[in-house]
Amino acid sequence: MIRYIISRIAIAALLLFGLVTLSFGLVSLLPGDPAVALLGEYATPADIARINSQLGLDKPFWERYFDYIGNTVSGDLGKSFFTGSPVSSEILTRLPNTLIYLVPGLLLALLIGMGMGTWAAYRYGRAADKTFTAGVSVLMAMPEFVLALLLLFIFYQQLHIAPAPLGMLSSVDIPPPRVTGSVALDAVIAGKWTTVSSILSRAALPIVTIGLFFAAPFGKTVRTGLLQVLNSPQIEFARACGLRPMQVFRYALSDVRGALMTYMVLLFAAALSGAAIVESVFAWPGVGGWSLDGVLKGDVPVIQGFVLIMGATSLIGYVLLDTLITLLDPRTRNTVLHAKKWHFGLRSPRQAATTRA
Repeated sequence: MIRYIISRIAIAALLLFGLVTLSFGLVSLLPGDPAVALLGEYATPADIARINSQLGLDKPFWERYFDYIGNTVSGDLGKSFFTGSPVSSEILTRLPNTLIYLVPGLLLALLIGMGMGTWAAYRYGRAADKTFTAGVSVLMAMPEFVLALLLLFIFYQQLHIAPAPLGMLSSVDIPPPRVTGSVALDAVIAGKWTTVSSILSRAALPIVTIGLFFAAPFGKTVRTGLLQVLNSPQIEFARACGLRPMQVFRYALSDVRGALMTYMVLLFAAALSGAAIVESVFAWPGVGGWSLDGVLKGDVPVIQGFVLIMGATSLIGYVLLDTLITLLDPRTRNTVLHAKKWHFGLRSPRQAATTRA
């Protein structure tokens, strides 16, 4: 297992290096000149040359590439062309703001999807299953921003129980002393619980938006996986043995937990990458809206930093997921261990057969 985990980490490191190369290459080939975007369309050639020299864009491609690799390894993701602020500091400041609503939203999606998908699987072909299928179809056909606007219309415009979508703080909230740069973390550190309560109340609708939007595909995956397992011979045998329905459900759930965990990581990566939609609707100062603004302006360091951080987060999640599934599932663990024995030349399949004979 140790050898297997080391091999997963090595593969992730190679993929991360490829991601760094890909992000630099694709962003460098984008059309447009950052100097023109900074100075405007009436900039003179001398001004454009001066800005390109200051930003290092007048260097050869390979020199800029190796400089980028070296700076990335040291943790320096560059500075924004427009604001001059370090990209790594902006990400560390804004990422907690995104996770404040993203993590609870995905947990809500997990609870709703698991509950409704399980109920639909047990009531397959009945009214509950048909209602669930119709609801999932409606939610999956609805864009995320439409769902967010619909929730705002109901809870803010009509019922007046949700705060205005104007960011994390209202005009009467006093910002806490700056420590980490994240308003929520700084409020917790300073003990400003009134500010924390205000932030949580404003995060309610983004949480519900994420929960409802991702509950539909997750519930559909739960229903499909449980239907396959509940109709399998081993579950039929468990029922014939007189096991209680809850025990049968636990056995069925343990059989599909690997697929559900994999899909949960995929949903987290998709939600993190698409956070700009929710943050734009609710004026939330997270990493998604910040990256979208960088893309619209053509801010190359911001785009590269966002792509790199999102890719690294996904790779780390996949490595942890792969290791966890291998540890929890005996079938996967045995397959991995036997494959590693053959791979490292300890015993070949023919030698193993000769030994058993």
